[in-house]
Amino acid sequence: MRTFNSKSNSRVIASIAAALFGALLLLGTVPDLGGGAGWLNSAPLTPASLRGKVVLVDFWEYTCINCLRTLPYLREWYRRYHDDGLVIIGVHTPEFSFSGDDENVAAAVKRLGVAWPVVLDDNYAIWKRYHNSVWPHEYLFDQNGNLAESQEGEGNYPQTEAKIQALLHARNPHLKFPPVMPLLPQDNYDKPGAVCYPMTPETYVGPWHGRRVANAPVMANLEHDTLYRDTASDHKDGEIYLQGFWRVAPQGQAMVSAGNDGYAALRYHAIQVVAVMRPEQGAVRVNVTQDGKPLAHEDAGPDIRYDASGVSYVNVDTARAYDLVMNARFGSHELRLQPEHYGLALYSFDFESCEVPGTRPRE
Repeated sequence: MRTFNSKSNSRVIASIAAALFGALLLLGTVPDLGGGAGWLNSAPLTPASLRGKVVLVDFWEYTCINCLRTLPYLREWYRRYHDDGLVIIGVHTPEFSFSGDDENVAAAVKRLGVAWPVVLDDNYAIWKRYHNSVWPHEYLFDQNGNLAESQEGEGNYPQTEAKIQALLHARNPHLKFPPVMPLLPQDNYDKPGAVCYPMTPETYVGPWHGRRVANAPVMANLEHDTLYRDTASDHKDGEIYLQGFWRVAPQGQAMVSAGNDGYAALRYHAIQVVAVMRPEQGAVRVNVTQDGKPLAHEDAGPDIRYDASGVSYVNVDTARAYDLVMNARFGSHELRLQPEHYGLALYSFDFESCEVPGTRPRE
């Protein structure tokens, strides 16, 4: 996923963002949202139908860790301000082939509690019209259709909500608003005393971005079931090592387990680990170990379960991002995912590493 590290002091002011639109952005008009494959939660919306409203256009993708971390704020803003004239429009532009499946997006919208209109930008038509380049990216327009704020990536939530309130108040001076929503624990990086440690970069498992599995066999047709042997005595950070039979998924976007005794190993340094996975033929139980042991309860992400013998695992039953690890402390670890049978498609790993010492970066 092409995500933006919002932990840097990025502040994209409206005048600069508007210039990026170039001649295609007509001031006084919310850029057209046509060209998508359909709409969820709404009939198609047009610039004319949005006239007089404060409009927040959110480019997102349902497997994107950074997008998922913005959703609690969007949900609360929609609840607080929709009746006062705020329109939120999600532009869902997919990264993976499965995340462009309209049924998958509809299921994700329901599961994630996205109640506002979502346009399915399967062919990147709206993405290109807005000259966008990252997920997430929020464009905030005033009631006259002028770009008031542009926010790339996570962060700046209090500033954005304060701007929404100011725009709504300009539209109706009699409105009264609650205090700006406080930051969630996951966003403590915006608070005094926060520490953001260096972390392993986003790691793709399939070869579609030019990288290969670290121990891929030489001169083998990896699109067929291929035996991988993990013989390395020391794994390099950010490199994928496979054991057992695996094959490359179509378009090279994932590696798919083709046997019952394999695993995927990854050494990383971070606090949080999220993996994008998909079951090819029914749900797949995937046992998860860290440093050769079941995940400690205090280090387990929300999607981790434990069986009666104390083995930590995740049940991969739909194509989405799975929140596997939320370590109590930053550090370097060896993560291993072992599917119990064939058909696990493993796409990518994402990481986060910010905290306020003494607190837990968890919702």
